Amino acid sequence: MAPTAFKDIGKLCSDLLSKDYKTGSNSVEVKSKVPNGITFTPKADKTGDKFSGSLAAKSAVPGGADLEVTLKTSGVMSASLEAANMMKGLSLTLDCETPAPGKPGLLSSGKGTLDYKTDALTAKGSYDYYRGDAHAAASSAFKALTFGACADYSVSKSSLSKYAAACQYVAPDFTVCAKLNEALGKPGGMVYAGSYYHKVSPKMQVGTEVSKAAKKDAVSLAFGCQYKLDKDLTVKGKVDADGMLSASYKHKLSNISTLTLATVIDTVHLAESSKHKFGLALNLTP
Repeated sequence: MAPTAFKDIGKLCSDLLSKDYKTGSNSVEVKSKVPNGITFTPKADKTGDKFSGSLAAKSAVPGGADLEVTLKTSGVMSASLEAANMMKGLSLTLDCETPAPGKPGLLSSGKGTLDYKTDALTAKGSYDYYRGDAHAAASSAFKALTFGACADYSVSKSSLSKYAAACQYVAPDFTVCAKLNEALGKPGGMVYAGSYYHKVSPKMQVGTEVSKAAKKDAVSLAFGCQYKLDKDLTVKGKVDADGMLSASYKHKLSNISTLTLATVIDTVHLAESSKHKFGLALNLTP
């Protein structure tokens, strides 16, 4: 089995502390597949008084590739063509996006990405022709340990813009991860982070994450847990060092629908209702 991709190192804890907590907006997403194999995904979002939406269509194309085209209400259109297993372990993805209405140019982004996986190595490289951004990442594993690194390079500026490294230890019921990253030219300097994820039982998971910027005194800390009440109902909770208390309720209403409710409460300013946020998401997959 290929090593964990660099972007997925520490993902178990990251998902526990971040997924299903979307607040400040309400959204509805519907997925449907027609007999000819095309999958349509319309999505609508309401944030404050603003509405936005998108319609995506995905289909297999000759040659074993998948093509997905998305049109947003903002007038932006994007397309993604993914060719998996061009060679053993090698995949190619081509992405492009049109500029917002009123802006010049045929495309605002055009990116090619290569993914390569073997039993010893997982690697990824991408380049955006229009933005001049290059990205490279790689990871390798030795028994229960996984090591990885990535770097972003701005061709237009001829300079490194970001780099990061990470490692994780995976046991049957827990995962420990350490990361460091630096976005060059931005305040804070190097950021050090560590996380711990524990699957206490088939129904309960807990996790904690701590991070600190080298040039700042403050330490960020978050702790969260997830409990599966039954096969269709999951509740989650999270608290961080800033006094923000988050909770989510995810209920599989039927075989085709899932409802997610989320809230973030500012415990430092409980009396100020404007500090608290709520969110709702409904996913329909016929």
